[in-house]
Amino acid sequence: MIQIAHLTKIYGKKGNTSSAINDINLELPDSKIIAIVGKSGSGKSTLLHLIGGLDRPTSGEISILNKDLTQLSKKEMDHYRSHELGFVFQSFFVEANQSCYQNVALPLEINRIPVAKRKALVEKALDQVELGQKTKVRAGTLSGGEKQRLAIARAIVNGPKVILADEPTGNLDSVTGDKVIDLLFGLHKKNKATLVIVTHDQDIANRCDIRVFIKDGKIERVEGLAK
Repeated sequence: MIQIAHLTKIYGKKGNTSSAINDINLELPDSKIIAIVGKSGSGKSTLLHLIGGLDRPTSGEISILNKDLTQLSKKEMDHYRSHELGFVFQSFFVEANQSCYQNVALPLEINRIPVAKRKALVEKALDQVELGQKTKVRAGTLSGGEKQRLAIARAIVNGPKVILADEPTGNLDSVTGDKVIDLLFGLHKKNKATLVIVTHDQDIANRCDIRVFIKDGKIERVEGLAK
């Protein structure tokens, strides 16, 4: 369950501030596909970053997987992000000069997974995104769609309970973007992790179980929640 109460995020200092998230209240169930929908500047990415612990709220509470993120120390937050979450970003953020295998193995190294266990986990993740034949290929030589699939493999290799995807098709053409979304949805069906997708694409949003519409840092409406 994602539980958010009176969540507010203000940037800037006195006399020159802007409110990115303004007193949001929201409860979302586990194991669903959730779209956060809004135009550029609506606050949707800021909300995702708060959920992912990449940013701290100015005020309010946010609880995920029975953890109150506002009460976690930096060390506890780092542990939460590396063990419980998987991230997929618009800009891929793959290590271009490293192989596909090295890119996917990185979270396992951070989490100090024994070397003997890494190989099977990395190969499984790469197989799931149809890159099993490219373990030794340098990431920088991949196409845009392949780089995003590599990023997804890296996001799922630890078996996270929540996957956060910020405009995952934003840098892809429509055909490749559709394939990436199909892959994310297929992995969700297989692994049952909660999948939260930030998007301005209504077609993607319509495929999700729950749709949270956000405008000017406030929730306009939520569709798909059981009454």
